[in-house]
Amino acid sequence: MKFLASVVAEMRKVTWPTFSENVRDTSIVLMTGLFFAILFGGADWVFEQGVTWLSK
Repeated sequence: MKFLASVVAEMRKVTWPTFSENVRDTSIVLMTGLFFAILFGGADWVFEQGVTWLSK
């Protein structure tokens, strides 16, 4: 029980993000993911075209 009491005490000290901070951080994560998906997808396409061209 002492463990659970200490967990509750520590959780009360946590500073939780606001809704606007959550929206901002989520937007950053989604945009970064989209950026890298496009970047790596484009690089994959370029390398695929190069290998196809070389194998002809």
